[in-house]
Amino acid sequence: MSWTGTALLLLNAALILLALTAVHRYLFRRLVKDVSHEGSPWRHAGTGLVWLLSATTAVLLFAGPAEPPFEITRVLTPAGEVWLPLLMYLTLALLLGELVRLLLRLGFARRAATPSPEGPDVLGGKDPSRRLFFARTVAIGAAAFASAGVAAGAGGDSGAQRPGARGVELSLPFTGLWRARNSPARRIPSHGTELFGSSHAIDFIGVDERHRTADHRSWRTFFATEPPELFHSFGRPVLAPAAGTVIAAHDGEPDHEARRSQLALVPYMLGQAARVRRGANAIAGNHVIISLSEHGPYVALVHLRSGSVQVSAGQRVVAGQHLASCGNSGNSTQPHVHMQVMDSSDLSVARGMPMLFRRFREWPGGPGGDSRVRELAVPDEEAVVEALPAPARD
Repeated sequence: MSWTGTALLLLNAALILLALTAVHRYLFRRLVKDVSHEGSPWRHAGTGLVWLLSATTAVLLFAGPAEPPFEITRVLTPAGEVWLPLLMYLTLALLLGELVRLLLRLGFARRAATPSPEGPDVLGGKDPSRRLFFARTVAIGAAAFASAGVAAGAGGDSGAQRPGARGVELSLPFTGLWRARNSPARRIPSHGTELFGSSHAIDFIGVDERHRTADHRSWRTFFATEPPELFHSFGRPVLAPAAGTVIAAHDGEPDHEARRSQLALVPYMLGQAARVRRGANAIAGNHVIISLSEHGPYVALVHLRSGSVQVSAGQRVVAGQHLASCGNSGNSTQPHVHMQVMDSSDLSVARGMPMLFRRFREWPGGPGGDSRVRELAVPDEEAVVEALPAPARD
């Protein structure tokens, strides 16, 4: 990336950090300062809580790129899923409360016997009891609105793919160690949408023996973009998960810069709608679609490395055949293999289908922890997996 692009990303990161600082100061004012008396236990407790939540936001921003030990990640992941949406809803509710405050102030000014140019200080300091009552009412209402928003967002998922569920049987499309992310074992739709047949899709990110996605970290890891070549996934072979016929093989999409930084992800996500409008190739990038029988189902392997696709439409492939290499093309924030099963080879209209993976070893608790062998299952979220050969038969 050019220095101009890097400078814009750093400016973007600085603006986001300033905005988050302003949001937390605003929360302190409306949820703590306005609703409590100076020196009161509530003021002290509220101040401590806001500082704790501010620290939580900072940790969530920077812990992901740092790839902390699994025990820390296991705590931070659910914390981020709850606190960050809550922060957004809470801020929106309080901003809506500002409009209510203005309307009430204007109403009180009209009713006052001797209104001042700014209106009577009913919501200011002349009537502390009414001021505190109003501020606490707004705070309680904002908290209720935020909690309802988080609950509604969680309720939008239709559960998860449970053990024992039926699905298309496949092999893992790689060798070595890979981390499962956005797994249907956690939620359905696994990627938060059913568009492009992705309702039961799963992502695999290559890792080393320490279960880390890359060895190198620098200031760019936390504030900007990084070359895809830094990641263990990039260039690893992607294999056919089953025998079938290649229906589509698309190549030529560029591998773009990777983004581990949450701050660098914001401008990228703002361009999501434009990528969707450009169609399936802009989302999938370089990809291969295999028909498992004459009329499907169809397996898609996407985000492949530019120039690495080794098969073409109409070609028969066998399980384990080298199809391409892992890349960072299309709608991808870092090199990984996105895999999904569909009822159609047309990504624009396809509906996702459940899949099950044949024999593999899974580490659900991080490196050094216990592993287990699973058969016809979907890897757990954030578990590291390794394909195993089928057991020998007598």
